[in-house]
Amino acid sequence: MAVGLQKLVRRALLSRLKADAALTALVPAASINPPGAPAWPFIVLRAPVTQRLKAACVNGGQGSWDVHAFAGPRLSGGAVVETAEDHAGSIGAAIETALADNWLALPAGSRARIRLSDIRLLTDGDPDHYHWFCQCNWRVLSA
Repeated sequence: MAVGLQKLVRRALLSRLKADAALTALVPAASINPPGAPAWPFIVLRAPVTQRLKAACVNGGQGSWDVHAFAGPRLSGGAVVETAEDHAGSIGAAIETALADNWLALPAGSRARIRLSDIRLLTDGDPDHYHWFCQCNWRVLSA
């Protein structure tokens, strides 16, 4: 049954991101899709799109989640050790490593194939903050 795939994929994506040691070294797990006003740096999943896939022997879906990472400069002892652009880029690279061309385990033995597209790095309103984002495309053939 393909009902509720969007929620299942979101939960699996968040579990994968929060369990990735390289990513959580850059962004604490508590700052990955947090409720309320997040502390910088942070990651959020937004704007899901889902389409049902139904045919002979297929009862699944496909869609996408936008994954956003926001970062300012990384400081150590009050000195900038990584610019905001590089910091956001490092977080984005860790997200790519955790998610790109991968599979997510879903309940009841289903699996979601995930691929990333439309990866971008932009200033976030001021030169001291950057915004990395991608579209995480997923497909489940049977659920």
